[in-house]
Amino acid sequence: MLLEGYGTTETSPVISVNTPEHNRPGSVGKALPNVQVRMEHYETGESCDVKEIGKILVKGDSVMSAYFDDFEATAQHMRHGWYDTGDMGYRDDEGYLWHVGRLGRFLKIGGEMVSLVQVEDVLQRSLPETVECGVVEVPDAVRGAKIVAAVTEKVDEKAALARLSENLPRIALPKQFVVLPFLPKMPSGKVDYRALTEMVRDTVQDGGSARSRLPHA
Repeated sequence: MLLEGYGTTETSPVISVNTPEHNRPGSVGKALPNVQVRMEHYETGESCDVKEIGKILVKGDSVMSAYFDDFEATAQHMRHGWYDTGDMGYRDDEGYLWHVGRLGRFLKIGGEMVSLVQVEDVLQRSLPETVECGVVEVPDAVRGAKIVAAVTEKVDEKAALARLSENLPRIALPKQFVVLPFLPKMPSGKVDYRALTEMVRDTVQDGGSARSRLPHA
């Protein structure tokens, strides 16, 4: 049996885990007995309600006290004993923790937070198996930023947007599609989003390949 969990190097390394007795597929389980988990609103710093997405902060005996000889990193990630993981997630009404992505993979549009990870996941499932996709943000003169989907083959954009709209709010739909010959990858095989963002921004500035624009709401 494979059971999903969650942790970081700074937490030695487990924060939460599903067990045979307490298992909710899709979640990363419940926090270990010696670990406190706090969901913090990304702007106000207040504790989040149940099922409200926020930053994941962790505290406990297994959590590091500081980065060795790195005051700046320590000040950035440690606050009054709480370690800021840089991840986003929420807890359900039974205490299971749900990880929804890195804070850097969230985008604020029109005052709302949109998960680029979720957009990408829904889009990938709607595309042919031969097509890879990556979702990033680019500057927008009206809203400050907009969502752009990079795909490795030209796709039926109207059909893709129609499928996306069945699972995502309008504000989360890509405003533009660009076709790239490949998605840049890191040695681990994961998409290099920093490089992908640069490629997409260059493509958009040059006019792009394949596009689909939606009128602003």
